[in-house]
Amino acid sequence: MPQPLSRVMPKANVIIGNAGDRPLLRHPQLATLAIEAIASWSNLENFMLEMFVQLFGGNKSLATNIFLSLENQSAKTAAINAAANTALKEKPDVLVVFRAIMAISKTNEKSRNKLAHWIWGDSPNISDGLLLINPKSSIGDLDKSEIYVYKESDFTSIIEANDKLCGYGLRFNFILQGHIANRDGRLIIELKEEPEIKERL
Repeated sequence: MPQPLSRVMPKANVIIGNAGDRPLLRHPQLATLAIEAIASWSNLENFMLEMFVQLFGGNKSLATNIFLSLENQSAKTAAINAAANTALKEKPDVLVVFRAIMAISKTNEKSRNKLAHWIWGDSPNISDGLLLINPKSSIGDLDKSEIYVYKESDFTSIIEANDKLCGYGLRFNFILQGHIANRDGRLIIELKEEPEIKERL
C-alpha cells in the first residue's frame, strides 16, 4: 500500500511533473507498471459491460450502446445496479454476491482514479519510487501527508487486485449465462467462499 511521503522520508525533495517535465520517463520500469495498473482497470470495465448486457437481457447491441453512452463510472455503476435489482430480484443468493463484487469494484476504482487523476512527481531522494500528489495539496505549501510514494509492489498489488476481481466477474457472468460450470450452483458457492467476497456478505 502506498505510504505518505511524510512517513517515508519527510525531508525528501519533491519534483512535481509539469509541462515539459516527465517524472515517469525518469522511472521507465515503474511507468510501465503504472500503465499496466490503469490497463487492468480497463479489463474490469469490460467485464462490467458484459455483466450489464447479461443483466439487461434482450437486445445486446442496444444494451451495449446504452452502457457505453454513460459518461462516468458512477452512472455506469448505477445502471448495473438498477439492472441487477430487477433481473436478480428472484435470486437473492446471486444478488448478494453481485453486491459484494460491486463493493470490491468500488474500492479498486479509488486506486485507479488516483493513478488517472492525481499529479505525478518524483524525488531525487527516492530512486525506487514515483510520487502521486493529491491535486488539492499541490497549490501553495506542499502537504507531504498528501503525497504518496508508489513503489513496484504498490503497482503490482493494484494489478493483482484488478485481475482477481476480473476472475470473480468471469465466474459471475457464467452464473448469469446459466453456464454448465455453475451446475448445482457451484460457482455461487465458490464465490461466497472467496475471502474478499465473504467479508462483504
